[in-house]
Amino acid sequence: MKASAWRQAPLMLLAPWQWRRNDGKPWVRRLSDALWLLLLGAPAVAALWWKPPLAAWTSVGVCALLGLTFVWGLQFSALQRLDHPHAAHTVPGHTRALRTAALGLWLAIVALCGGVSALGAWMLLGHGLRVGLVVAVGVGTLLLLLALAIRWWWVWIALSVGPTFLGVAAWRNLVFGSWAWMQQQWQAQPLAVTLGVLLLQGLWLQDLFGSGDAGHARAYASRERFRKITAASAAGQKPVLAAYGRWGEWLGLPWQRLSDAWLAHACRRATVGPRSVMARAEIVLHGSQHWVRHLSTALMVQAVVVLCFVLTISLTGLDVTVLLEGGRVGISIGLTSMALTAVMSLPGALWQSRREQALLMLLPGMPQGVALNRALAWRQMRHCLWVWASLLPALSAMVWAGKGLTTLAFIAIALPMSAWLWRDVSRQRAARPAGAFGPVMLCVLAGAASMALLTRQPDALLPWAAGVLLLTASLLVWRWRRLLRLPQALPAGRLAS
Repeated sequence: MKASAWRQAPLMLLAPWQWRRNDGKPWVRRLSDALWLLLLGAPAVAALWWKPPLAAWTSVGVCALLGLTFVWGLQFSALQRLDHPHAAHTVPGHTRALRTAALGLWLAIVALCGGVSALGAWMLLGHGLRVGLVVAVGVGTLLLLLALAIRWWWVWIALSVGPTFLGVAAWRNLVFGSWAWMQQQWQAQPLAVTLGVLLLQGLWLQDLFGSGDAGHARAYASRERFRKITAASAAGQKPVLAAYGRWGEWLGLPWQRLSDAWLAHACRRATVGPRSVMARAEIVLHGSQHWVRHLSTALMVQAVVVLCFVLTISLTGLDVTVLLEGGRVGISIGLTSMALTAVMSLPGALWQSRREQALLMLLPGMPQGVALNRALAWRQMRHCLWVWASLLPALSAMVWAGKGLTTLAFIAIALPMSAWLWRDVSRQRAARPAGAFGPVMLCVLAGAASMALLTRQPDALLPWAAGVLLLTASLLVWRWRRLLRLPQALPAGRLAS
């Protein structure tokens, strides 16, 4: 049985890479690999070129650790997907093989990071054992926390919210008191404490896999539901909140009522004019991605963030500008994600509603041919404009706190990305998660570069803004003229080969 587990474990570790080969076209995988290499390799090469040896090799180590962490997250997610309750109950040695694969990979990464750190510290500083032990414990803890977050989604919330409450005296004293006690124990017996902590972490890691009982079946079904939702969201086919279960259905009830109210409003004012026809057709075309849902969601998220800030300030007494400074990057990424919601989700919504679109073409007054292409393109652009307008309160708050420049630098990249919507819908195919990776990574890289540029050179704001507007206008004009030569957009995908 043990020999069988050791034979099965390497095959299980190959599973995510085999699945990845079936996800999208080869050039998309190569592009994503190139982007990841650029994202992790460029900072390392720059550090080796410009920084002193100690700082340079530290930067290289951090970049390498980020890459290993990504690999660990990919592998552990695949192992959780393979942890099927039926296989655990009926396949001999399946659970042991999963635990062997997870523990073996975890130990290999921890040993690699600890050993390389110890060797590097010995070569640069003349002593490296304690450095290697610290790195081993740190990496083991990081990988375990990531595994816990993959296993239970609420761990992400706990890890995100926990540091905010360090302003509360009782929580801060508990955290720092425990940390000081652990430091004392480690300094007294570094090797023994390191081995003990790693042993406990390894045992906890193995306990994250099920045993084939009813609880395992419920947990696996919940994880699969979240995995499918995440995959659909990455491909631009974002499901409604009801797909998350009963609590999602309850949370999504206000949005459903808003959509129903807008549908009733559009039907009461129905005419045969193109504007009225497209307003009613848009409800079917975009479905759960209708602009009413996106607009209300953006406003609701901002209200929740403001409420969290108010609670944090009342509990900790921190200044709001301090909180905005600490969350500047996260807020910028969040606002950019909301600004890109229409760009990333509307193509998937059109694909999902393609069967109903043949009936929509029979509506009295429905535009045809090029007129339909332009009417649909204008509806999509108006959708983007509404979402961007809904983000003005958050942008105003960042400007008031003195962080509007860098936030604007990140979110403005969503403007030229809007031209990606105006495509040949008649030849559209089902979206894949890998297909959306390239545009998103391109937007993130461009936003980070713009943020770095304006942080170092604030005087470059006007040339940068002019460049972004010129790029956006050029792309939109090019795509708008191209709509004249494209086949009729709807039904979506009818000409795809």
